[in-house]
Amino acid sequence: MVQVARPTDAPRVNAYITTSLPRGVLSKLKESFELGARSRFNPLVELVIKNEPAYRGKSHPDIRRAEDAAGRTDGFFIIDDRAASDDAIWYIDVFTDDLRVGTGEVDSTGILLKILIRTDCVALTWVNYYVANMDIVADLNHCGVHLPLTKDFHQERVSNCGGLNVKAAARHQPLWLTAEPGEFDESTDPDLLKTFVPRPEKAARLRDGLAREHGVIPQWTVPFAAKPITLPDGTEKTFPRGTVRLQQVWDPDFPWPEYRWPEGSL
Repeated sequence: MVQVARPTDAPRVNAYITTSLPRGVLSKLKESFELGARSRFNPLVELVIKNEPAYRGKSHPDIRRAEDAAGRTDGFFIIDDRAASDDAIWYIDVFTDDLRVGTGEVDSTGILLKILIRTDCVALTWVNYYVANMDIVADLNHCGVHLPLTKDFHQERVSNCGGLNVKAAARHQPLWLTAEPGEFDESTDPDLLKTFVPRPEKAARLRDGLAREHGVIPQWTVPFAAKPITLPDGTEKTFPRGTVRLQQVWDPDFPWPEYRWPEGSL
């Protein structure tokens, strides 16, 4: 039986609505976010969208200070008029410190680092900052902001993942699965094997029918001997001799269940 490694609970980030949005804007925003976050099959991150009356009419620095005072020091998002005009929302990071001044990236401390991001790029951008330690200042520079940053810096262009086609990129999201003998195809075709570095003894892929059943796009890959896995209920699952682990990719066109937004989110 094919065992697909399902994603664990995705991290959650707050997003505050600070203005009255025109009809349909929030629905469009959520749809765009879901596309970029691969929410239906492999969520990168989840937004908890909140209508916070206390933040209405407040400046971004004031909201950052309020979050800090409440002990919520991580980055968050602000949904304002730019959601309607640009299909984009703000990521609010931190105030600059002496270290940033020392690198020459900013001209003083106390500058709020923030960036306007196209909504379908929000999840990937958050992962880049929070997991991959990529730099928001570099992204601002790519969006037309001149360095060193000043307190009144202006972002000329919306951040768009460097022009990434988010919908196309969704077809290249890897997953790991376990397939028993009879559930996968093997090949020792020299023309196929020479495309791998280093060259393996054989390649394998999940069989087409099973791939369609599990929402997987089958691709030739290097097989690895399967080891026992721990199921969600804590029991250990072992496999017959010859069972393999394969890296395949998710099929975004599979009829995945509708995504359910987190409890407490609009």
